[in-house]
Amino acid sequence: MKNKLSGNYRTWIAIAVPVFFLFAAGDLALRSRGALLRADEQALWRDNPGRKAAHYEALFRRQVSAIERDSAGGRLTKEQSGRAAALASAERDFFISESSAKLAFIWYRTAAKDFPSPFNPWAEKAKSKLPAALAAWRAELAAKGVKAEDWMLE
Repeated sequence: MKNKLSGNYRTWIAIAVPVFFLFAAGDLALRSRGALLRADEQALWRDNPGRKAAHYEALFRRQVSAIERDSAGGRLTKEQSGRAAALASAERDFFISESSAKLAFIWYRTAAKDFPSPFNPWAEKAKSKLPAALAAWRAELAAKGVKAEDWMLE
């Protein structure tokens, strides 16, 4: 009886180990794909800042509408709704002012270096876009008069 149970455990282990590695590789690939999509979005916004502003303005409008509904429904006091609206406005302004060139580089680097796998095409795609993203970020810093050394950007 003991040998039969031992054989069942070996079978389950023989099945579980490859399945685990398959799921791990899939997880890495999906995380890399998500980072690549975010990087592509930031790269698009780097080249079209008006689209970025419109995106965050639309999010802000939805937040303000929700705050107004909550205030009208009695869930928020006038002071609370004022604070919430001011916070939403500050968040919008922060996200619009944040460098899309920097964020694109960071997300490409994340997709390429944090989630590598031999079966991950998105990591390779991100790796190929990384030098252009770094160059765009360097150009943005140079245009602002910020001196940046290599070690500061990596």
